[in-house]
Amino acid sequence: MKIRRSKALIATSLAATLLLAACGGGDDKGSDANVLDGSDMDALVAAAKEEGELTAYWHSSRIEKAGEAFEAKYGIKVTGTKQTDTETTERVVREVESGNVLADIIGYDDGARLANDLIPNGIVSNYVPPAYKDQIPAEFQDPMIYLFQVTVWGYNTETYPDGCPVSNIWELTEPEWSQNIHMLDPALRTTQIQWFAELEKHSDELAAAYKDLTGEELQLTEENAGLEFIKRLAENDPILHQGDEEIAQAVGVKGQTNPPLGQYSLGRHRDNEKLDHALGYCDLTPFPAFNQPSYVGIVEGAKHPNAARLFINFLMTDEGVSPWTSDPGAYSVVPGLPNSDQNPFDSIEGWGDRILNLTDTKNVGTRRSELVDFWTRVNG
Repeated sequence: MKIRRSKALIATSLAATLLLAACGGGDDKGSDANVLDGSDMDALVAAAKEEGELTAYWHSSRIEKAGEAFEAKYGIKVTGTKQTDTETTERVVREVESGNVLADIIGYDDGARLANDLIPNGIVSNYVPPAYKDQIPAEFQDPMIYLFQVTVWGYNTETYPDGCPVSNIWELTEPEWSQNIHMLDPALRTTQIQWFAELEKHSDELAAAYKDLTGEELQLTEENAGLEFIKRLAENDPILHQGDEEIAQAVGVKGQTNPPLGQYSLGRHRDNEKLDHALGYCDLTPFPAFNQPSYVGIVEGAKHPNAARLFINFLMTDEGVSPWTSDPGAYSVVPGLPNSDQNPFDSIEGWGDRILNLTDTKNVGTRRSELVDFWTRVNG
């Protein structure tokens, strides 16, 4: 019920926004003459400093550290609030349609919602820093990605010192692991739906992996191997969570005799040192991980648009993105910037074709409702 109410509110708010726009409603946002594109960085810095502050709604609590570094460099205070993508969507839609815009900038994981709803409906605008336009691949610029975060399947290295007890993704659907798999709840976390959409696109590889494991052809009861895997995973009664901190804890706490396997951000491997966990990465066939992009956009009618543009430029630097990339599992969208030496590969490209890249926002937008309904059915 909670998810349905949220989706309904978002849809209603977007519809209201479009109606206001069509009727000429809403407050006058004023001229864009004083909003600079960043071609002249000295001018952008001066304009941003004149605005003096920045309000950010963010997908990660690390906005606080990034904001502190930004303030130290430019003297511009950042008020950052960590919230879910659903919360951010609801807030910015209400703010823009009412003409009372509080947020200047958002950090966001749901690229499909951003690309297919928020930007086309005039809630958020896309901004690509001119200095980085030729450095960053074009497919990562619309919407603008600032960060990649890798999600893996993990195991307890103390209990399994010889390596992960599974080597093929289909083993997660076997009775041995029933009720002993932990993952984020697809009803609550859009990342999981994006993963499902990408699994569907790679059904041929999944079918081949099944044959490698069993020696038999995959017998489908659903439309494709991606949906078949999702169904069988659901039927194995995974333990579902709202956040991956508790997943990493369930997997990695020492002293267990039958620890679960879990799907979580690779960044949780920092807990091995911080919390004395025993987390290891499962190199599964055919896809051991997926790559979740994190996006950044400017709210329409923002009161501090130049500060928002300067902050996006800042995120393209090591200084700006290091609150994320200093830990394992995170990579800047800008090629060549440093990342954690705990990463299995020193660049996102190093993962090759064994990582699923969740960048197809059009496909997710097309498949979202069907996949949410599918998960509700098979996990019911």
